[in-house]
Amino acid sequence: MAGNMTLKIPKQKIYVKIKTFSSVIMGHIHVISGGRIVDYISSQANKFIPVTDAQVYPLKSEIEPDLNISGKNEVVFLNVEDIEMITECEEKEIKE
Repeated sequence: MAGNMTLKIPKQKIYVKIKTFSSVIMGHIHVISGGRIVDYISSQANKFIPVTDAQVYPLKSEIEPDLNISGKNEVVFLNVEDIEMITECEEKEIKE
């Protein structure tokens, strides 16, 4: 056996806006280079997908609508069955 040999599949980082019944999540998904978002989501049926650098905004809540409730989470796992709509969008720089 070859000691620490790992197989790495090249992926493309895409900034998306994802709407679920309770929130909007903006962040990055990672698809196979040259792949389509719809193919990635379809292949993940009954699974969770990671959304990195995620910002979560609640839709139905007493919390301010533009409040980022994701805290310092680097990754949010989202059940693909909860996705109502996913859109690729232009990433905006966040000024701190």
